[in-house]
Amino acid sequence: MRNVLRFVDLQSGLLCFLFLVCLAHSAAECGVIYVDNRAGNNALNGIAPKIVSGKNGPVKTIKRALEYARPGDKIILINNEIPYHESIALSGKRFSGIGQEMFTILGNGATISGAIPVPQNGWKPLKDGLWKVTPFRKGYFNLYLDGKTLPEYRPETDQEVKLTDIPSGNWAVYKGSIYYRELKNQFPPNEVFSLAGMSVGLSLVDVEGVQISDVTFENFRIDGINVHDRCKNIILENVTSTGNGRCGLAVNGTSQVEVIDSKLIDNRIEDLLITEQGVANLKQTKLGKKATLSP
Repeated sequence: MRNVLRFVDLQSGLLCFLFLVCLAHSAAECGVIYVDNRAGNNALNGIAPKIVSGKNGPVKTIKRALEYARPGDKIILINNEIPYHESIALSGKRFSGIGQEMFTILGNGATISGAIPVPQNGWKPLKDGLWKVTPFRKGYFNLYLDGKTLPEYRPETDQEVKLTDIPSGNWAVYKGSIYYRELKNQFPPNEVFSLAGMSVGLSLVDVEGVQISDVTFENFRIDGINVHDRCKNIILENVTSTGNGRCGLAVNGTSQVEVIDSKLIDNRIEDLLITEQGVANLKQTKLGKKATLSP
């Protein structure tokens, strides 16, 4: 009997040792993936910030980096002052941390934009300098000129918009379309107008141990960042979310997020929206509007 107990103890100890070894080995294997939206190539492996030889060099898109990514990896964006026009979705253990290693996206000051250009033939001229453009997707809207959010005209009450009341340089939503009144000597089809197009900049669901740092999410149709549900140990540090059609940051379900040294400003409806049992712990973070709590 004594020998049996010794064997059980030895076996248990061996299993614990092997578990720790495997955990350490997994952490040691956590890698770095580089993304360069100017010089990168999705045929490369992403293990170097510049093209070195063979397949060693940065990928071109964040989407490609996520295809390579494993738990605890770090994705590093090269900032070329050119926005990354794509969205990010992280879901499940594959995009979570492992051991002491966080799953990390480091932006280096890069911008991730959801804006889509208004084509020249997208504008329909009306009278008195008024122009109309109809987005494909409805519900939430925003209009930009040269990447900057244009002022929106809204009646002081919940009354229906009167198109004749829209001031020059302003836009309004009416029956699913955007109406913009031109400035003096302005011809919208010849200028760089864009709409909030892609839905959400960063979506998180059922992940743990994720850090997003030094990046801007702007001009998405719904939210810059949406933390859906069952997300733990999420850190947003030096992150800006601005110019989005609904909200800068939405925290939902049972998710918990820490927001550090960040800016949630100039979003169309809400800068911070917390629903259900969501928790957002803000540290030295600027809000343009008071946070909204919704059941």
